[in-house]
Amino acid sequence: MNLPRLLLTLVAAVTLLQQSMPAQTPAASACPTSPRVIGYPAGGPRGNNDWYANADRTIWATFWGWDFVGHGPNEAYPKAGYVATRKVLWYKPSDYPLLVTGNKLDGTAPPLFYDIANQSRLGPIQVSRLDFPTAGCWEVDAKAGTSELRFIIQVKSSN
Repeated sequence: MNLPRLLLTLVAAVTLLQQSMPAQTPAASACPTSPRVIGYPAGGPRGNNDWYANADRTIWATFWGWDFVGHGPNEAYPKAGYVATRKVLWYKPSDYPLLVTGNKLDGTAPPLFYDIANQSRLGPIQVSRLDFPTAGCWEVDAKAGTSELRFIIQVKSSN
């Protein structure tokens, strides 16, 4: 076999190999997840959990595995039509209720569902759950008074 024919055969083989490979999808690492802080809120719950906190350390959030967020007997868990439920412990300014919203960064989806255990608390500790309608990269925004915490997480399906 001469050199031009060998090169032509090699190019054809590489082209066929590339066409047979599945298209690459962005990896979960493409989600710019927020760093967690070391420590815990001053005067707040202590533990070995990873926390998210805003710059002035007035709002903190940690995801917990305990089932301390009550839900009614007819309520699906996770919420019907949602793929993942995460329990979240918040530490916030005492005088304000906590408002939590979120949006998907890597596609379109309904907003996350924020649910609190009881009536909104005016104390510094608030337990809640967040239900996410789809897996993916999510930005969570929490506000209490003039304080705000935004963080980005990678949500995986709990199925």
